Amino acid sequence: MNDRNLFDELRRAAESLGVAVRIEPFETPAIAGGGRCVFQGEQLVLIDARAPLRDRIMALARALSELETETVFMVPEAREVVEAMRGARSRWSSPGE
Repeated sequence: MNDRNLFDELRRAAESLGVAVRIEPFETPAIAGGGRCVFQGEQLVLIDARAPLRDRIMALARALSELETETVFMVPEAREVVEAMRGARSRWSSPGE
């Protein structure tokens, strides 16, 4: 799967969870391509339109890794990226390691 299709699949998964994805040029470039936030009580993923596509993929996968994605269909490549981010996040948050 190419990067464009992977990004589109991750975006579709976020939107099927009810999380809007907005792609806009950031005034100050995002270090990690963007991320998840809550805006007016709604979950939202903001992606920097100027970030390299790979950074946008990682930002969206990171945001999805913070959500319950088990009930959402994703192609295996997309699920692997989300699970890798979930694993990386849990390694950083594990106490005492």
